[in-house]
Amino acid sequence: MVDAVAGGTKHRRKPLLAVVADRTWRFFCSVRAALYEIIFLAVLILVGTLRGSVLPAQMPRFVPALEPLVARWYAFDVFHSLIFSMTLALLTVAITVCTINRVPGIWQALVHPTVATTRQFFRSAEPAIVERSPDAPEAVARELVAILRSRRYRVLTEQRGGDIHVYADKNRWGKLGTFPFHLALILLLVGGIVGAQFGFREPVFTVAEGATRDVGEGTHLRLKLERFVDSYNQIGSPTEYRSDVILYEGDQEVRRGSLTVNNPLTYKGVTFYQASYGQAAQIEVQDAAGNVAFAAAVPFEYVSRSNGDAPAAIVDLPAQGVRLELFFPNLKLDAKPEIGTIKLQSGELYAQAREAGTNTKLGEGVVIAQGDVARVGGLDVQFVRERRFTLLQVAYNPGIPILFSAAILLVIGLAITFYFPHRRIRALVSAGGGETEVMLAPLAKRDWGAKRDFVRTLSAIEARFGPATLLGRSSHAGD
Repeated sequence: MVDAVAGGTKHRRKPLLAVVADRTWRFFCSVRAALYEIIFLAVLILVGTLRGSVLPAQMPRFVPALEPLVARWYAFDVFHSLIFSMTLALLTVAITVCTINRVPGIWQALVHPTVATTRQFFRSAEPAIVERSPDAPEAVARELVAILRSRRYRVLTEQRGGDIHVYADKNRWGKLGTFPFHLALILLLVGGIVGAQFGFREPVFTVAEGATRDVGEGTHLRLKLERFVDSYNQIGSPTEYRSDVILYEGDQEVRRGSLTVNNPLTYKGVTFYQASYGQAAQIEVQDAAGNVAFAAAVPFEYVSRSNGDAPAAIVDLPAQGVRLELFFPNLKLDAKPEIGTIKLQSGELYAQAREAGTNTKLGEGVVIAQGDVARVGGLDVQFVRERRFTLLQVAYNPGIPILFSAAILLVIGLAITFYFPHRRIRALVSAGGGETEVMLAPLAKRDWGAKRDFVRTLSAIEARFGPATLLGRSSHAGD
């Protein structure tokens, strides 16, 4: 602790910890800091949103030097990044600190409001009204209090000298509606942090008929596509498609159901959405010794380089050091079935083997009809039968219950604020010139509802004291 003497007065410096705490508190209460935080968060959201579009990919066409930046842009998962969560956390702390900082002032204004006011307040208030009565100030004040209370106002009075100050308000507890609203904002940000750090979203989750695929992400869930059903209209457009699935947790079946576009499947917060579908093929591959190296349904989720409308699939066989590329013919009405120089017919697929490490072709590609076996790259490949695959989206967001709670609190806070607004009126009762003068005005800047309520209250006051005049238009106003 260091003391300093200046002008004969001994000043004690604040401890360093107290200074740091005070400046930190003021930083979180700063409107300017909050504005910068919100702007930075908006930039992050914009970057994350555009990442899912084709806009970044167009930028190198005009500025080639931006290509490395665009590649990093696509690789940067903004909404699951640490910087995004930290920004949300910073805003959460800022809102919490600001809310706590406002509590004493709001509580003081509700429980122990300042009753006394000045004449200057009435000169600047809008509207400010003047009433006059031949009765004594005490009697006028009593009648004014009775009128205000009949209008459901809480009324407090304070006498200073010869003046009687009147403070009236109603719906004062409605002022507390700001706290559920602020808590809702905090929960929205907390829900965003929880979802960003502990949730996931898989936009392309393909499963072929008869196949089972792990969901991953530590869920221990596996999804099996038991059957895919689709129907078409007369021009070949799909009218409905459905995935009949079985969900396993480990080896135990936990859910069975049908997925359609508007009918997702949810288990323990993990939701499966039907998105699309495509062709698949049941493939069996045997090595030269007759051992089965692969036997499963393969989704054709890619397209051919030489024919962008031809479905394609990849089967990796690491034990054999081989990658199989499989192609189906184009399914469009104006089908062009060519895959390079090969023309495919319905019910056929084209198989090409490549060396896994170098991507070098292993012999020529082969056309395989459904049910047939062909030698491809030293392996026996059987096209067992055509199937379908389903394309799902898988999402898990543990922050949803928090966001749901936030939504409820947001509605409650807004309902309290708008349906039970805090209405306040000030009055000053004083004697002068052989009569009693009453000046009244609402605390209602930019609050038209409060001004309307004041006008209705004034009607009851005028019924007792007679017509009122606007302050500044009366011969006695401003005395």
